Order: sequence, then C-alpha cells, then structure tokens
Amino acid sequence: MKKFLVLMCGMLFILGAASSVSAAPIIMEGDYVRTAVSDDGTLGYGGYTEPGIKHDPTGTGTFPVDDYLTPGTPWEIFSVESDQTGLRYNNNSGYDYISTSSAPVDGSATSIYDNFVSWEGALSGYFTIATDTYFMDGDERINMSTTITAEQDLTNLNFLRSLDPDPDVYTYSSYYTVNGRGYDANTDGDFDDPGDLAPEDWVHAEGTSTGLTIGLYSDSDVTHNTGISSGWSSDPDFYLAGTDNGNGDYTIGIAFDIGTLGIGESVAIDYAYIMGDSLATVDIPGDPVPEPATMLLLGSGLMGLAGFRRKFKK
Repeated sequence: MKKFLVLMCGMLFILGAASSVSAAPIIMEGDYVRTAVSDDGTLGYGGYTEPGIKHDPTGTGTFPVDDYLTPGTPWEIFSVESDQTGLRYNNNSGYDYISTSSAPVDGSATSIYDNFVSWEGALSGYFTIATDTYFMDGDERINMSTTITAEQDLTNLNFLRSLDPDPDVYTYSSYYTVNGRGYDANTDGDFDDPGDLAPEDWVHAEGTSTGLTIGLYSDSDVTHNTGISSGWSSDPDFYLAGTDNGNGDYTIGIAFDIGTLGIGESVAIDYAYIMGDSLATVDIPGDPVPEPATMLLLGSGLMGLAGFRRKFKK
C-alpha cells in the first residue's frame, strides 16, 4: 500500500517535478540523535539509505538498528500551498517539486549548536524557502526553523511538515503505531493544566513493541494545528483541520496557516521533532529558536538556549 501511494503521488506531479542541485546529504549525529539533511531539504539521507532518523535513548551514541524513517517507504516531507502555487512538496522518497537553490551546508563549526545544517530552495517566481536544522549533542530532538519569502503576493499560504514514523519495522516487522494529538497529563479531559500539551502544539507516534516515540511540536505564534492521516495526506489543510484518523500505519504532521504574504515579505516558523524511548519520557522544549548564522550572534543565541524543558509525567 505504501509503495502504491507514493507512486501515485509521484505520477500526479511528475510532469512538473523540479530540478535540484546535486550534492551529498549531510549526516548529523549527537549523543541521542543521528539523522541527515538530504539534497531536497528533507530529513534522512535519502530514499532507503540510512540514517533516516535514529534515536539512542541511552545517550551513548550507540544507535540501534531501529529507525523512525527507514527501511519502510521513506516519508518525511515539507509542503507549501497557496492560491498562486497550488500544492508543492518535497519528499524523502525522491518526489521533489520545490527546487534546491543551495545544497545542504554544514555550519556546525561556526554555530553555537553542535550540529547545524542549512538548506535553501525555491519555487521560481513565487517564493524562496530556507530551513535551518540544528541540535546540541545532548538533545533528544531536532530543532528546525523554516523561512518562506514571497517573490509575489501569496494568499492562503500554508506550510506543513509531516512524517510516516516506523520505529518497529527492523525489530518487529510492524509499521503500526499508536498515534495521538496533544497530551493530557492528568487525563481530566482538558489541556489547560500544567504539563498538558494542546493538540494543536503536539502530535506523536509510539511503536507498539519498541515503545520508541517521535512527535512534532511547536508553540509558534503562527497559527498552527496537528493531524494524523491514514491516507498520508501532504495537504496542510488536512492537518490544519485537526483531523485524527487514529492508530495505524499513518502519517503525523504539523501545519501552519500563514495567510497572506506580500511580495518581499518573509515569515519564520519554528518547530521540532522530539524523541523518547517511550511517550512517558519525551522531553518537550520551549520555543525552538531561530539559529544564529554565525558566532557574531552568539549573545542572542544564548538567550534562546534559556528556553525551558517540560517533561511528560504519567
């Protein structure tokens, strides 16, 4: 089913597929997280090649065979939609409809973060898009900051990040995950208490056998919402509606309703993939902050590091 869906999606857009700058993906590795930024700006080395998104809960850098993104049909995407462009997305599986302007660049040597990679792309005449991916060696998360700049007036502009998580494939040959939106710490039916996470801010998938959990999180000022898709939707509107298809071999995603962006205007969106050896041990940071481009901005970067961390407690 997975291969069929990806093939169909590719055929729908193949005539308009964008060309990309060709360069080797850049691997990022800390004590807990090993991943890569691909040529097309998605996470994972690309296709079926490891690493996809790996997590070592022990923090010793001894990454197990389990991988959130491979060896199933890799699905880690970002998409942009507007009245002027229609739906355009890049997928780790290789269906890319937003051109790469600048192949991934490793900026770790000049960053306050141990791991920092930047990528730039464009839909010519409509918008440019750039994503900074960054984390400290001791983080169990992957921070991301995406900036979209309009090259003409764009209306009903939305952005999506989405993943098909497969933590149980290698060890248990299962694609099934237990999925959820939000976190109700004391199970009282609301999301207003300390330790709660609103459904629009957090969506997760947990391996039924390994327990390995990954989620998407943001408390950006840009209006956003999360969703769970049995049909592997790449449309931001699906996730903005808060659609929850439940448990299964489904995608999780977080989408942002940008609205109108005038020519020359930019919007920055901060979000993160966050991991744990179970849902109960996932650590949620405060706002992921935009990465300073060089050490000249060290002061503002250190201020961002002061963001708090909230830990799930069951």
